[in-house]
Amino acid sequence: MMKTKLMALVAAIAVSLGAWAEPTVTDITAKQRYPWNGLVDISCTVSGIAGTVSGYEFAVVAVDKDTGKEYTATHFSIAQGGANIFNGDALSNGSYALLWNARLDLGQVIVERMFLRVTLEPLGISAGKVQLWAGGPYWADRNIGASSPEDSGLYFWWGDTTGHRPSGTTFSFSFSSSNTPTYNKSPATLQSEGWVVSKNGTYVLAPAHDAAHVKWGGSWRMPTYQELYDLCYTYCDWTWTTRNGVKGYIVRGRGSYAAKSIFLPASGYGYGTSLYSSGSYGRCWSSVPDSDYYDSTYLYFYSSGTHSASNYYRYFGFPVRPVQGSTN
Repeated sequence: MMKTKLMALVAAIAVSLGAWAEPTVTDITAKQRYPWNGLVDISCTVSGIAGTVSGYEFAVVAVDKDTGKEYTATHFSIAQGGANIFNGDALSNGSYALLWNARLDLGQVIVERMFLRVTLEPLGISAGKVQLWAGGPYWADRNIGASSPEDSGLYFWWGDTTGHRPSGTTFSFSFSSSNTPTYNKSPATLQSEGWVVSKNGTYVLAPAHDAAHVKWGGSWRMPTYQELYDLCYTYCDWTWTTRNGVKGYIVRGRGSYAAKSIFLPASGYGYGTSLYSSGSYGRCWSSVPDSDYYDSTYLYFYSSGTHSASNYYRYFGFPVRPVQGSTN
């Protein structure tokens, strides 16, 4: 059983993001729950965000004051104004409450004195990108909400731009048809309600409902069905592997692009409030609805060697891998 004592939990660091915004995190306090159940309550104040666009995410690091060793907090949820948002995003200025599950992140370790470093980081700013075939899009090197290429990141129902992060194998959000306003609607209805737009003769999610565009901004977007199909069948080779302890696929270009690759972690999927098949299956949404009322197109891959582009119910929770640029 972990016996972690969190003391002198302090620190506030301003992150400069250029001339247009300099968000800061101040008034940080933290207190472990008593009796100790592995949870730590953190409060802080965010200022300096321009507008209310979700463009930043919290980063929390616990530091051993005696040794200087750092522990990255990955299992934490966020609330603002009493409303849970359950991902790493700072949506606007104001007071935030973070609930950190230190037991999951620190494991069985005894630390007598710690402080927390809480910062804001621009979403997507650290993501690399790579073109895997001539005329193709640039693929991000990680999923939305991921701190590294191996991290699963956030899980979305189709059309969701908030995203949800599991704690272990449990979500605080329920991926269900009743929680998915894009479910049981034809593409024509989705267009009339503003969910999708017609682009080059194909329905795709409107920018306001495209998780990649909303989270990362600029020209980032969710991939089309054709781009997922080309990734699977036309231009790339797939190799199942384990990278930094995470199972998934290395997807590599061919010919003059053979030195280019991305890693797709086997992140599983969200259904109800549970995470399923992590480490065996991987799934990622496209921006394209299927022609029926219930499905949208997506990428899936299994440890057995199967990888394909198909369609599935919109209320399931899948990660999003952004792309940038056009494709031929």
